[in-house]
Amino acid sequence: MIDHNRSWRDLLWILVMLGAMAAIFRLWFGLGATTNLTDSVPWGLWKILNMVAGVALATGGFTVGFLVYVLRLERFRPLVKPAILIAFLGYGSSVFALTLDIGLPHRIWHLLVMWNHHSFLFEVGWCVMLYFTVTIMELSPILLERLRLRRAAGILHGIAFGVVVVGISLSSLHHSSLGSLFLVTPQRLHPLWFTPLLPVHFILSAMGGGMMVVVLAKILYARAYDPPSVFGDARAAEAPLGPDFPMAQRLAVIASGVLATYLMVKLTDLVARGNWRALVAGTWESWFFVLEQVLLAGLPLTLIAWRRTRRSPVGIGVAAACAVLGLLWNRMDVGIFGYFRTAKVAYFPSGIEWALSLGVLAAAVLVFIYAVENLPIFDTTWRARQEARQRFPSTFDPATMVWRASLARGIDRVTFIAVFTGALGWLVLYPPYRAPKRGSVAVAPPVALDVERSRLRLGEDGKASAVVFPHRDHQQRLGKEKSCGNCHHLSMPQDHSTPCVRCHQAMEASTDIFNHDVHLASLARRVPGHAVFAANWVCSQCHPNSEAKSALGAKPCMGCHQQDMKPTRGLHAGADWRRAIGYRAAMHGTCIPCHEREKERVKKPTLAMCGTCHQNLRYRERTQLASAP
Repeated sequence: MIDHNRSWRDLLWILVMLGAMAAIFRLWFGLGATTNLTDSVPWGLWKILNMVAGVALATGGFTVGFLVYVLRLERFRPLVKPAILIAFLGYGSSVFALTLDIGLPHRIWHLLVMWNHHSFLFEVGWCVMLYFTVTIMELSPILLERLRLRRAAGILHGIAFGVVVVGISLSSLHHSSLGSLFLVTPQRLHPLWFTPLLPVHFILSAMGGGMMVVVLAKILYARAYDPPSVFGDARAAEAPLGPDFPMAQRLAVIASGVLATYLMVKLTDLVARGNWRALVAGTWESWFFVLEQVLLAGLPLTLIAWRRTRRSPVGIGVAAACAVLGLLWNRMDVGIFGYFRTAKVAYFPSGIEWALSLGVLAAAVLVFIYAVENLPIFDTTWRARQEARQRFPSTFDPATMVWRASLARGIDRVTFIAVFTGALGWLVLYPPYRAPKRGSVAVAPPVALDVERSRLRLGEDGKASAVVFPHRDHQQRLGKEKSCGNCHHLSMPQDHSTPCVRCHQAMEASTDIFNHDVHLASLARRVPGHAVFAANWVCSQCHPNSEAKSALGAKPCMGCHQQDMKPTRGLHAGADWRRAIGYRAAMHGTCIPCHEREKERVKKPTLAMCGTCHQNLRYRERTQLASAP
């Protein structure tokens, strides 16, 4: 890159290194320790911003290809290579982010051999991977010509039309399917965004926004490398604009026409379905919706319609940038923000999620910069830039002599950035340093207050809300040894009265108490002859061979543990005990109902009140009772 853009490249490398650190942490510690995703909001920044929005921004590859190869609009041919490069990087980044977002990244290839014809994700995954392959084929002639393999490049040029048509079909299919993916949540997605026409909205917005990405890339490239091509020569009054500006201007006009169609379809559908009431409700969702439409369609249409800005490269660039931001915001609204109200919880990405997401985008930008500098993507001036860099090396700068002289070579600078960013990333992103999630505070085992453990302290030790529980007194009054089942409703295998904290391990959050690996190893040990290939036999002991291997289709716990788990209090054998609710909810769900039943019998009307167990609340409750009429 030319010297005055080096600072931007350094910033991009910093983001890439932080993203690499985040990727390592994600693979090592898993999703739970590195993300803020929950069961209520399971799709976050990587899947929506990098994957769903990423492929939408890369749609310029098939739209520009359609204009040139199908409609024969040759004036846009110089933009075919940049559009295909953007599509390649967009889809490649999306596939990479999706790989890290799924629970088992090393099994992403299962999609290719384990087909589920009824799944939208199956169709989307296949189309994305196939179209990514198509973009590789479309870019190959450029690389082959650079390597002087002209014969192979000629063969690919000969099949270019067929490859482009296949790419157009695949891209249009999966964009509509991405919209269809959200149709399975009619009760969850906010009515401002849920509609049976989501597939149409997705494909129209992606087409318009994708072309705007190509326009923005062309203007930024001209601004950084070749200003006269778009911005013109200020000294030539008879030619104020460059020869390439009309091409970018016309593509922006076409894109604005598609965005206008999208806006009309969106608003008409909103009125027809009666969801316009949600738009004037004054909620934060309505403001998000308005911001999305203003950025995606309102401002671009206004700037393109106004003659003064339409004839200005800066005006066209601002219109394209607004459309790009609006498209990103739209996908975030549909994929994340639209679910907050029904999820009853807000999601904000963790530092690792931000680092990885921005790192993937920064890596794509760096590859784009390298490609336009070393390959004939926009024009043929790349060779002249290479010669200029060799002819005019970096000069000595006394203000930054170390950075500009000692680290003049790219490899030296990147190495320095990697060392510095590695230490910073470890300090900021290392998962064990992160504060625990809300509700995931671990519960300490009960503390004995006497030698015989007849009195226990329950809850967070040292807190004023901790409960002193007379364990032996309850046991004696409720039936001695036979009363254990009143509280210990489920015992672990081979146990008689499992402590509550064994399953209810977090104060507020639910806990997964089923250990799949332990069960797998235990069953494998019972059949020594199958121990080498345990999964071939063990899986069928809990999962029917005719169904998917999921928790929903697994055999109930009592199918194997009828004798050694001792369920009590009338629990039926088909109950799902894989997840244990939070400790606080478990204690309240056990103590309060029992006290409600017993307060009349023992003539203690305050037995079910909080102060009965939480001594720090007794004074407040007595005051409330005294002031009651």
